[in-house]
Formats: sequence, structure tokens, C-alpha cells
Amino acid sequence: MSKYPLTDETSIDVLIFWIESADGSISYAEQAAVKRVLENMKYDMSTYHHTMSHIGAMSTQNIESVVNDAITHIKSNFSDEGQKLVYSLLDAIASCDTRITDTEQEKLKKIKNEFGV
Repeated sequence: MSKYPLTDETSIDVLIFWIESADGSISYAEQAAVKRVLENMKYDMSTYHHTMSHIGAMSTQNIESVVNDAITHIKSNFSDEGQKLVYSLLDAIASCDTRITDTEQEKLKKIKNEFGV
């Protein structure tokens, strides 16, 4: 279990980071897609930026732990429709730069299986 405190919002933030950084960097298109989607959801971007700063300072092992905890949090606290919405959000972010990489596909598949989407 990770030491990072998870809420509904920070759990989504963690999964966004996990998907958008799958290829080792975060592209401008991915950043723009995240901003657009979260703003459309009336989401507090300061929470997102705060989460990103914490995750950026974590080791790979800690990030994996936080990702697993975020998936568990969402499964426990979101309805089936909410989980589908989160998956769709992550898929849109992965797709925004015209191609979903193999690593992004693997991560999306894991989330899809965990959520039962």
C-alpha cells in the first residue's frame, strides 16, 4: 500500500499520469488533452498539478504501488458507469497524439480488466 493519500480526484490524477507518461515523456498533445478534458469536467486543476508534483518525485516502485492503490480506490468508490467514464478519459488521453503505443495499450488493458469494462 502506498503512502500517498488518495481521493477520487487524486486517483484519477495518478492514472492519468500513468497513461500519459507510458512512453517515458508527456507530449504537448497529451498535456492539452488532459487540460481540456479536466476543465470540461469542472475539475480543479490545482489538485491535478499538486498530484503531478508528488508523483514526479516518486520512485518507479512507489509509482506502481500508487497506481495499484488508485485502481483499487476507483473500483471501490466509483459506480460501474464512473469506472467506464474514467477508462474513457484515459483512452482519450492515450489516443490524443494519433497513436496508442504498445505500453499505453498494455496499461489500458490492465485498467479495462480491473474495472471489468
